[in-house]
Amino acid sequence: MSDSDNTIIAPQSVPLSHLHAQQHTHKKNFDRRYVAAFAAVSTVIAVAFIWAPTTSKTIPQATLPSIVLAKPGSAESSASVDLPTDGNSNISNDNRLAPFAATQRKRARELAQASLAGFVEQQIRLEDSMAVQQWGEQTLQSAMDLAKTGDQAFLVEDFPVALAAYDEAQQQLTLLIQRGNELFEEHLDAANLSINELDVPAAKESIQQALTIKPNHTAAGQVQFRIDNLPKVISLLRTAKNHELGGRFEQALEVYQSVRQLDPLTSGLTKQEEIARQGQTGNDLNNYISRGFAALKQGTFESARTAFKAALAIDPNNEIALGGLQQVAKRNDLSIIRGYQQTAAAALNAEEWQKSINAYQAVLKLDGNIHFALNGLQIAKSHSRHDLLLEKISTEPKKLSSEKLFLEATSILATAKQLTHRGERLSGLIEEVDRLLVLYRDPVDVVLLSDNATEVIVSNVGRLGRFERKNLSLRPGQYTIRGSQNGCRDIYLSIEVLPGIAPLDLSCPQELEN
Repeated sequence: MSDSDNTIIAPQSVPLSHLHAQQHTHKKNFDRRYVAAFAAVSTVIAVAFIWAPTTSKTIPQATLPSIVLAKPGSAESSASVDLPTDGNSNISNDNRLAPFAATQRKRARELAQASLAGFVEQQIRLEDSMAVQQWGEQTLQSAMDLAKTGDQAFLVEDFPVALAAYDEAQQQLTLLIQRGNELFEEHLDAANLSINELDVPAAKESIQQALTIKPNHTAAGQVQFRIDNLPKVISLLRTAKNHELGGRFEQALEVYQSVRQLDPLTSGLTKQEEIARQGQTGNDLNNYISRGFAALKQGTFESARTAFKAALAIDPNNEIALGGLQQVAKRNDLSIIRGYQQTAAAALNAEEWQKSINAYQAVLKLDGNIHFALNGLQIAKSHSRHDLLLEKISTEPKKLSSEKLFLEATSILATAKQLTHRGERLSGLIEEVDRLLVLYRDPVDVVLLSDNATEVIVSNVGRLGRFERKNLSLRPGQYTIRGSQNGCRDIYLSIEVLPGIAPLDLSCPQELEN
């Protein structure tokens, strides 16, 4: 064997990023076990290949420890590989093979090493996170047996068999972890459901099954804590309900607060607190309503409005309080409201849109349910919006060359023509935009002249190439034309296409100086 081939086989590095989410208390223990595991793998492989004899030699069974690792004290920790003991069992060397075959063997060995590393990682992950002996020992033992088979094949350099055994063992551990997680979540969900149903025995049974799988899981510990407090929570809920039945809502709220401190996740707790709170404020609601009608009778309208609004803050849908506010509006606000209504209507007719909007908003500030103010506000805002849009179109007509903006302007104009409060200004804007749309609606014939040597590009049209004369049909609007020719200065033109536009000469204006 050459010096280059006499190389110690090192174990593959296994990424452990998926284990970073484990608790910090497991990390140091995992690191030590992981290093120890791969140290053992490296030792066995080094012994097998550095010290492999160059001639046939029987390998004693007792001298080859198993590559498969297990927790100290387990049945697997002291297991050894059973190898054939006849005189024909040899460990071959790569230098006996042709270069390509040796390379293939080396590759097969590396794949087997990587699969073994994955198995070791899965084994450590499983045993660190789950008490697998309580629920999956048979499957675990099957995986360990497969790994031992892989060990035997590896030590006699049957790497494909070793790889297949390690892969299958790793797959079994993966499925075992998956099944353990599924069972754990099922039992944990069942425990939470039993807590919500106040079923102490069922909750205890479910959490015990979950802890059998993951004894140190944080979420399971939290659920166990809730179950421990569940009998006291049940007793407190009964006490609170008795207070409610006796009309002692304040005492009921105090008991519910004790429940919240004991277990804030108690099912339905927020709803029960709200029911008690509504009962507590029921008397306050009646007091506010009575105070409102007393003030209404005395003609102190502001006091009456304040009282009725306080009642509605407790019960927004209370019909009595709503009726009281309506009476306040009729007796006190009616004249004010009518004044705002007249102001708003006059402003609409005068095309003073913002003044009309302000008047309607003042009415709604007194009472947000008055229909004429709600409708009038929408009308005034619509007139104001279309006034601004029509003015923008009339001052920037060149944008109508865009088909999209032309269609939008057409829609705006159609809606504006339906407005009911059109004065001189709005009518004038409608007429102007109508004229512009007619002007920009139909394409215009444009004649382009050139010297058949200039490359011409027109915005929104594209490259026209070289020509002496070209006729285009363009929508009215703003366009940019560029012409370029070797040895000449480029042409840049910004034109406005309108009916009657004269032919455009796009010939190269002058040659560049050398």
